[in-house]
Amino acid sequence: MWSHLERGSSPVDWCESNYSISPVIAEFFNTVTNIIFFLFPPVLIHLFQEYSKFVNPAINVLWVLLMVVGLSSAYFHATLSLVGQLLDELAILWVFMAAFAMFFPKRYFPKFMGGNRALLYRIGPVSIVYGIILVWERLAGLYASSVCNNIKAEYDCIHTN
Repeated sequence: MWSHLERGSSPVDWCESNYSISPVIAEFFNTVTNIIFFLFPPVLIHLFQEYSKFVNPAINVLWVLLMVVGLSSAYFHATLSLVGQLLDELAILWVFMAAFAMFFPKRYFPKFMGGNRALLYRIGPVSIVYGIILVWERLAGLYASSVCNNIKAEYDCIHTN
């Protein structure tokens, strides 16, 4: 299972050459440019104080989630690990779902919701937990697959000799 945390375990590799600038960061420029995700959200939280106070306080969730995107993306591009890739993609989906829940027009809500935006806010934490479970389920499946392959290799080795 720990092999999915190792450097280069992700099947995705972007166009930037790996470890060309730093021996510890795989994709240097992709990693460093994620600093924007740490600099802008605090500024946006400050700039959107009145909007947050009078219109929609959940806007601050988006800014915090953008920081999570920056952290997970920096981890992925620094290590190119499979876990980093999954966390990066999951964080982006969280931002999308949070924005969808906050800004989707009530008139287009499904009939069973009856225009109740609070129901969407309750679905958000459930989707976050579900996403975490999916990441761990995939990692557990990959681990089980590697264990089965190792057992089969040992079995074949014992029975061929």
